Amino acid sequence: MPTGATRLRERLTIRDYRDGDEAAVLAVLRDLQAHELQIYDRARPPETMGNWYIDLLKQAAADGRGRILVAEGEDGVLGYAAMLTRVSAEHERDEIPYTYAYVDDLGVRAAARSRGVGAALLDACETIAREAGQGWIRLGVLAGNQRARSFYGRQGYGEMLLTLEKKL
Repeated sequence: MPTGATRLRERLTIRDYRDGDEAAVLAVLRDLQAHELQIYDRARPPETMGNWYIDLLKQAAADGRGRILVAEGEDGVLGYAAMLTRVSAEHERDEIPYTYAYVDDLGVRAAARSRGVGAALLDACETIAREAGQGWIRLGVLAGNQRARSFYGRQGYGEMLLTLEKKL
């Protein structure tokens, strides 16, 4: 990690999401959508992302015994992560029943990327998952998002399942 990332990470506070965080989290979400739209042509345009999406994250967190976290630095909210601590594989036809944690969404402001914010959020998610008694944690990433795939690889995540697609 570059020296600047270490310094930033020391000044970061990871805390639970509060209702007053909507605008800041929405700004991060729109940064993420703008980035992903360059990779995936069916991503929603950033300007269409609204509080309805944050409401969906809140509902998923409530249903999955999870939490939404924010990373706050001197410049305000720099990133967020929504995670679930109890996702069941019981409806998977080819897996034995078990539960796992799931990072439902993770975004970092474009200006704060590669500075330790995502790693700090992911560390917090993993700690919460362990405290919830989980032995596995999953997340999804766009196959074409090489930067994110490289980041998650450095954090110890490996490919478990690939979804393949063919344009017709």
